[in-house]
Amino acid sequence: MSDRPAWLASLLQVTDSAFPTGGYAHSAGFEQIVQLGLVLDEATMAAYLRDHVWPALIHFELPIVRLSREAALSDDVAELLALDEMVDAAKGARELREASRALGCRRLATQRGIGLAAIPPDFARRIAENLTPGHHAVVFGAALAVVPETALLTAWSFQALSSLCLTAPKLLRMGQDAVQRVLAAALATEEANIEISRAVTRDDLGWFDPAVEIASMRHEIAHERLFIS
Repeated sequence: MSDRPAWLASLLQVTDSAFPTGGYAHSAGFEQIVQLGLVLDEATMAAYLRDHVWPALIHFELPIVRLSREAALSDDVAELLALDEMVDAAKGARELREASRALGCRRLATQRGIGLAAIPPDFARRIAENLTPGHHAVVFGAALAVVPETALLTAWSFQALSSLCLTAPKLLRMGQDAVQRVLAAALATEEANIEISRAVTRDDLGWFDPAVEIASMRHEIAHERLFIS
């Protein structure tokens, strides 16, 4: 008898970089962070993940994923709608907001198409009818609610960190070995950071990073760019 959890293969499939959410086309403001000179090399890339990406994950994204999972397990559509609205209001930069909506809707459609979206049908219907935005973190937590909490939060944080690392060689003079060192350093604090995020309540969640917001707003009017956001 195998000791592999029944959900493991499905989780790996839907969080793989090849899964067609369109995430490869988005840099989450990182392209302009590089243009602003805030990230130049391996050391500053590692510092960016530590000082900008992890705080946003701890204080906002991971709690949203966790709360969305809990709401889906209890079939609380009203709470999912409230969380979706909260994410929409929190994303001040239009490009970040629209990217999150696009990724969430694409993830939901693809996962439902392959039978891997355990999400309350009424919430899914409202997303399909454009009655709620369907932000990525909310959809991720709700559609994968059958996955244990720790595994789900680990997958979300790994995906957020690794996707930025995948963009780095396109924007910086960084080789693959350097990128993997940066990612390994960021992941070294993952367990501790996930535990910190569990203490963030619904009333306390939120994070504002002026550098990322400004970079995302600049991206919209950039003369040249490689990524959508």
